[in-house]
Amino acid sequence: MDIVFDKYTHVIAGVSERSDGTMVWWNRMPVDEAVRENRERYFKSLGIDPDRVVAGGIAHGNHMAVVSDLDAGKYLLSTDALITNIPNLFLTITVADCMPIFCYDPVEKAVGIIHAGWRGLTGGVIENVIREFHYAFGSKPENLLITIGPHIRSCHYTVRDEVADKFNEQNIERRDGHLFAKLVSEAEMRLRQLGVKNISVSPICTYDEKERFYSARRDKVEPLQGMVAYIGIKKY
Repeated sequence: MDIVFDKYTHVIAGVSERSDGTMVWWNRMPVDEAVRENRERYFKSLGIDPDRVVAGGIAHGNHMAVVSDLDAGKYLLSTDALITNIPNLFLTITVADCMPIFCYDPVEKAVGIIHAGWRGLTGGVIENVIREFHYAFGSKPENLLITIGPHIRSCHYTVRDEVADKFNEQNIERRDGHLFAKLVSEAEMRLRQLGVKNISVSPICTYDEKERFYSARRDKVEPLQGMVAYIGIKKY
């Protein structure tokens, strides 16, 4: 699935689908060889050199990294978000219900990608990334273009009281004695509080799209199966 940034065709972004095979890289080394092969085959099909891909090892936290050519081909442990201004360097994270958040600054020519489940979201991963865009590249929040990709929507995302308490109250629904979290509403609220104005959201719920996407909550399989989300700036 492509993520399109309107007229900025030099920005290459998207999310793999179930038909591409599982892309989950656990936050440990060595990497599973079958998954490595899936990823390499997938990126080659997109015209992306796997040696120019940087992968974040998902820890459901708020740690992010600014990456450079020195990181090309690397797998960065315990890193839920990546940003760069290096052309032809592709940033990736794993998702299987959590939000993939794609970022592009058309002024400073920088991109970023965020893995945001409830832990990272309420722990400040978005805030860390938006601030680092400014510190590292001089990016202004009002210039950033943000796209939130397919993820589990509130229709299926039940949470416990202790999790709900970490969200802004208006982003929790109460139905039939259960609590449902609106991940995307929480993300949008936090982005706008930081001064981000340009936000688009995919309407796709990963839980509902069984034939197209993996869903950790729906599938309940071990080991977890999931998608890879990616973004980069093609040389132009």
